[in-house]
Amino acid sequence: MLELFIRYQLDIMLVLSSICGTIALLVIVAKAMPLTRRLTLLFLEITAMLLLFSDRLTYIFNGDITSFGFTMNRVSTFLNFLFTDIIVLAFNLYLIDLYINDGKMEKAPKRIQLCTAIMLVGSLLCVIGAYTGAYYTFDEANIYSRGDFYILSYLCPFGVPLIQLSAIIKYRSLLNKKTVFSNALFIIIPLLCSILQLNVYGTSFTNIGIIITAIFIYLVALSNINNEVELAKKNEIDYLKQQQKSMQRLFYQTASAFMGAIESKDVYTLGHSDRVANYAKAIALSCGKSERECDEIYYAALLHDIGKIGLPESILNKGGDLNEEEAEIYRRKANIGADILSNITEYPYLKDGAHYSNERYDGSGYPDHLKGEDIPEIGRIIAVADFYDNLTSRKNNREAYPQFVARDEILKRSGSRLDPRFATVMVSLIDNDKDYKLRESIEDIDIGIEEYLTVKEYRSKVTRGILIEEIITNVSFDWSLKVDSPTGFSAPSIIVFDSYDGRIHSDEDSIKAFGYLEFGEIWFNGHFNSNKAKNMEVTISQKGEGGLEFYGGHYDMTLARCNDHVKITVTGASEVIECMIALPENSKYAYVGITGEYCEINNISVEKTEEKFTEKDFIRIASAANYINRLEGDLPNIQIDRYRSASTEGVLIHDGLNVEFHTMSLPSANFVWNCPFVIIYSSDNGKIDGKNYLEYAMVQMNGEAKSDSTISNNDVVVKNTREFRGWDKWKEKNKEGMECHISFRISGNTLHMAASNTDFKILNTTAFLGMPENLYFALTGDVCAITDIRIYD
Repeated sequence: MLELFIRYQLDIMLVLSSICGTIALLVIVAKAMPLTRRLTLLFLEITAMLLLFSDRLTYIFNGDITSFGFTMNRVSTFLNFLFTDIIVLAFNLYLIDLYINDGKMEKAPKRIQLCTAIMLVGSLLCVIGAYTGAYYTFDEANIYSRGDFYILSYLCPFGVPLIQLSAIIKYRSLLNKKTVFSNALFIIIPLLCSILQLNVYGTSFTNIGIIITAIFIYLVALSNINNEVELAKKNEIDYLKQQQKSMQRLFYQTASAFMGAIESKDVYTLGHSDRVANYAKAIALSCGKSERECDEIYYAALLHDIGKIGLPESILNKGGDLNEEEAEIYRRKANIGADILSNITEYPYLKDGAHYSNERYDGSGYPDHLKGEDIPEIGRIIAVADFYDNLTSRKNNREAYPQFVARDEILKRSGSRLDPRFATVMVSLIDNDKDYKLRESIEDIDIGIEEYLTVKEYRSKVTRGILIEEIITNVSFDWSLKVDSPTGFSAPSIIVFDSYDGRIHSDEDSIKAFGYLEFGEIWFNGHFNSNKAKNMEVTISQKGEGGLEFYGGHYDMTLARCNDHVKITVTGASEVIECMIALPENSKYAYVGITGEYCEINNISVEKTEEKFTEKDFIRIASAANYINRLEGDLPNIQIDRYRSASTEGVLIHDGLNVEFHTMSLPSANFVWNCPFVIIYSSDNGKIDGKNYLEYAMVQMNGEAKSDSTISNNDVVVKNTREFRGWDKWKEKNKEGMECHISFRISGNTLHMAASNTDFKILNTTAFLGMPENLYFALTGDVCAITDIRIYD
């Protein structure tokens, strides 16, 4: 190996010196480097090139007895010794530049400064040694030989790097690891090579080692400068992004403040634009829009109602009860808003949001009566978000609708008022909104029942409803006579009712909108009124010798429910009232609202226990509503009083399986999804919620479908039949009853399910990420009855 190296040593030296020369040219044109770094690297690389080139010449002209050979041998040998010292000096200057510019030192370390002085002295000794023959001599044959003091020529090139190495180690924290490593190599490798060279005469291990590490130093310096350029570029991009975000914040704050000023004219629209913007952005995000597109939709939605600035306050404050003339004026807001925003030519989408968000998918909107996809997409998205917020926000003539009512309305308007694609996305957002964040933020939502109440005229104030559940609930309160009673009569009472929002409603529109149903009211003297209850029994008994409380006192109530029966017990100081109510259906909820007439009700508290109310705790006062007393087929009939409260047993699916059944939504059903569902699942025992239960899809007979994307990919296609006459008619047909048919086809890891009823043809395709060994289906639903279930191939 050594012989091979010696044979090609001159070629290696020529290649390495050429590389150093090339690097020197690259350093000259490296504008990204600081000037001092370029100069020190240029000095280092040129010195390295000349060192190795002169060393090579010594081998070529050593023993050449021509006059030219005599001269060149002496010159190249002198330069070889001189550049050995100068390259150490050049490296020292490079270190000084590193510590001052990269290490942020005011001055270079003293030991590094000392090295500069030593190497200048060492270079002077080289000159003296050349003239005195102390370092080397030549004989008559022009053959180089080491002088008596040859070892002295190694003192500076050996000693100074050791001092430099101590500084590199001490100040290593000032420079990055790559730089420290390359600097250490520049010292250690040549030193090791020098030790080897002392023992192998006729080689240039030292100089070759110096050149290789000098090349490595350049590569590290180039890497560092590239990193600095990348960092500077990144910082510049981050700065520009920060500036962009700052401009967006400014635009948002300006737009929000402007819209806030407009909306402040009507307390019921405060925050509307901001909420619509957030809902619209959520829809866009769910549709896979880019960040830029989502931001455009957000800001367009934020300003979609800007045209209201040009409308009279009398119309804005009037709410929804506008006559034809007023409605025509109100519709001008679309053109007014578009005109205002058309001046912002950099963002034309802002104008589109204001102009087209009032168009309707069926062409019934304004101002241009566009239809379907002729309406720009941004307008169709904002229209869905705007429709949802209008439903779930308070108005001057009503409270906010519950979210499930909004969901029902969106489904009913899908394909008519609203783009079906974006309506479906909004429904999905609602279904995933477990914490009900998609709503108006008002202080009185989801807080507990009031602690006190002042009631004047009968039922002028009623608490929020207290939900009656299977778990027994304890309620207590104090009451007292209100002194301004014109008759001197004062008493508390309770109302038992059901409504979507758990509140009492009295006007006809609210009763219809919130599904309000009053089962009865109970006075604490034992009197009661039964309204929509199937049956109601109240008994009162005395405690001890005291009489009824007419001027105040304390009451404790226990509320409990089992299926369609509600039990309420009221205990006062001298009486106990027991009330049993049979609800019209098990699907109904039941709330208690505390009210009265000319009384003060204080210290209201509600506490749930862990005790359950069961069938053995009461005697029925009415038979349960039964809607499945019909012909039975291959599976028992089921009555589903609430969402998935009952289901059929599981049936193993095989290719070619068919199912037919009769369905009817219960009288209390009000929503389009109150219909049968088909559950596709697997479990160890074939039962829903059995061991290792996995639910791949739930297909509803109104065309909705849900699935778990982690275990299957679900695709549903719904086509309306000629019988479909809108969702209200669908709900009517559902209550009358209809026949349904389902068929299954299996192809590899894919299940095709075709379902049909009078109004819809549904094709659902479920692609399993892992095909289960046994696949089952079961029928369930929401507020409906399923009977006469027939299964065949």
